[in-house]
Amino acid sequence: MRRWSIFIVIVCSAAAYSQDQIPRPYAFGALDGGGGGFQMVSEVVGGGVQINSKHYILDFGGSYENARKVNDNDQPNPSGHERYLGGSVYYRLGSQWFFGAGAEWSQLATANYKKTAARPTFGGGRDFFTRDCAEYDCRGDFTMRLTVDYETKGNDWQNGVQGPLISFYMPSPSLRKHFFFVETFGVYRFYTTVTEPTNQSLTAEQMSEHQFMGSAQMGLMYRF
Repeated sequence: MRRWSIFIVIVCSAAAYSQDQIPRPYAFGALDGGGGGFQMVSEVVGGGVQINSKHYILDFGGSYENARKVNDNDQPNPSGHERYLGGSVYYRLGSQWFFGAGAEWSQLATANYKKTAARPTFGGGRDFFTRDCAEYDCRGDFTMRLTVDYETKGNDWQNGVQGPLISFYMPSPSLRKHFFFVETFGVYRFYTTVTEPTNQSLTAEQMSEHQFMGSAQMGLMYRF
């Protein structure tokens, strides 16, 4: 299970701090590198909608990744991709900290099998400004958003993938800018794939064999 996440964003237009309640669509492209038996680097494209208001942050989107398995127990496996849909809602405090929850759906499809899971998420983050962008133009200032979400295993009975996902946006999406550099890091724990759920002894053995994998993405986001 891999997904687009943390991005460090560099924006090219100058604007003041946005208390914007209007949904803003965006599109992005990224490179993903990680473990879990996937190819070394894969491409990700996607899009979604954001709202960055005074007290609420909403982000809903989806992506497609040409994630191919090159090191699993079902080779040869010459093709594959992953689809993702998800969304989060956060409440923003006056200190620029925000907290919330969300949900996501993902499907890994290869030439030999498919794995689908839906999972709740929860977490929070903070916008960082060098001065009060609500009153001053932040042109040339360093701004950033850091988000840490925990992705639970949800109904993923096959592998029980779960772990923290850390996301960086530069500049902060709270500014009314267009171009962002985004970077994400994930660290996930999972167990050996359950192959026969009706076989209790085999399933218990497979679920006791835990492993870890990491994932990192870097890309560019354009918000309309």
